[in-house]
This record gives sequence, structure tokens and C-alpha cells, in this order.
Amino acid sequence: MNQLKRLIEAHGERRGLSVDEPVMEAYARLLEDEGLDQALVAETLTLPSESYLSELVEPIDVDAIHAAREALRRALARRLRRRLLARYRAAQPVGGYTFDPRQAGRRRLRNLCLAYLLALDTVEGARLAQRQFHESDNMTDAMGALTALNDSVRPERDEALQAFHGRWRDDPLVMDKWFSLQAVSIRPDTLERVQRLLDHPLFSLTNPNRVRALIGAFASANPVRFHDRSGAGYRFVADRILELDPLNPQIAARLARAFTRWRRYAQPRRSLMQAELQRVAAREGLSRDVFEVVSKSLAGP
Repeated sequence: MNQLKRLIEAHGERRGLSVDEPVMEAYARLLEDEGLDQALVAETLTLPSESYLSELVEPIDVDAIHAAREALRRALARRLRRRLLARYRAAQPVGGYTFDPRQAGRRRLRNLCLAYLLALDTVEGARLAQRQFHESDNMTDAMGALTALNDSVRPERDEALQAFHGRWRDDPLVMDKWFSLQAVSIRPDTLERVQRLLDHPLFSLTNPNRVRALIGAFASANPVRFHDRSGAGYRFVADRILELDPLNPQIAARLARAFTRWRRYAQPRRSLMQAELQRVAAREGLSRDVFEVVSKSLAGP
């Protein structure tokens, strides 16, 4: 955590980003110690989310937080590649799928190692994930592979998404995961893809779960794309709030809460978020649910 805070500060001050050697050594020892509980190792090696890191800095610098976390993730992946690959292979569950704590821990660590390997954006990593996806006999391994591929620009990502869709399109809960996964990708084209998914046959603004899965996930769980410096993410979500308000004011109000901490963000995001709140508040006939959220936010402390 301290390493990430220093990296965030370094990016904000336009200094070089470097990872401390003790951090590398600690991660290496965890991967090499096969006697440790694998679920605990996976938990320890999991980096905190960008949303969590935003609670540690004031004002919130979205770019610095994202750059710092990605710098650490990729540095660890480069330095520990051989260990990650070895642990990935060693954590292969034995036999068919069974749900027990030990197997769950093995799968969690294996999927985490795969995610680190995919951070290097290599053909090797993409093919590992592709193979795991197609050979998986359970949702955990299939989603682990798809999640690892989710930020990649390689063709294996779209192939796996299409295959997943073909297999699970009749299961609403699973398809919610499919929509959410695409909404939280850090790929530069994520907003464009989310906009296209609004026209998907399985998406409807009258389906609250699907709205939460796609638009809600984008607004609440994808800081780097929702908070794009252009303001495009803000405009997209504000437009959906206005579109949803006559259909489902409660869901629209929930989406509006993504803007309520606008004062905590560094410029230009602070002003861009405020402008979208004002645009929503100015809509004639706005529901009481949405008006209450945006008016209180604009009134502020």
C-alpha cells in the first residue's frame, strides 16, 4: 500500500515511477512458498482497486492512481514472470471440478497468476487464457480466463467473449456478468463498446439488473474510463440518467450517485462532473428521486 501511495505521488509530481526492491522480493517469496494457504497468497498478491486507492488521496487524481497501479502490476509481472508461470501451472486443480476450500484457493491463485501474466500483453499469456477458457469445466475458471483477457487488445479476447455469449446467452445472471465485464475494461474503446451494447438484443433500459450490470458497472467500477478527461464518460452516464428517469427513477437516482463526490476530484474533472449534475438538475419534470440526489450534491457541504 505504501508503495502505491509513493507511486501515485511520483506520477502526480511528474517524477519517474520505480518499484522498491523489497516489494519485489516479498512477492517472490510468497509465490515460492508452496506451504502457504493458496487463498491467502492470492489475497495478499491482489492489488487494491483504483476506487479504494482514491480514498487515500485528496484531491483525487484519476490519472496518477491508474498509472501507479498499472506500473506496479506490470513491474511485478515482468520481474516475476517465471514464478507466476510456474505457480499457474502448479495450481492446476486435480481432477474434475469440486467445490471445497482448498480447490477454491488453488483456482483463485491460478487465476490471479494468469491475470498478472496478461498484464504483459504477450501472445503467450493470451494463449494461456484462451486455452484455460476453452478447457474449463466450471464458471470460476471460465470467468477467470475471460477476466484476465478483458483488458487485452488481442483477438483472443473478442473470441472468448463471443464464445461465452454463445454458451450462456440464455442465463440472465451469467449474461449480467458478461455485460459488466466489458463495462469495466480499461481498454481505450470501452465507452464505445458500452454504447454499442445498449443496442444488444439482450439489453433493455427496462431491465434494472441489466442496467446495473452495464451502465452501473461502467459508472461505479471503471474509474479510468468513466472519469476520462474529455468528459465523455460523464456525458454518457448523465444522458442515461435522463433517459431512465421516466422509466425507473430509483435506478436513475442510483446512477446519479456516481457524480456526488465531484468536489473531491482534481480539475478538470471537478468542473465537468458539476456541469453534468447541473444539466440533469435543469431537466423539467425530473423525478423526486433523481432531483434529491443531484440537488443535494450541488448544494454540497
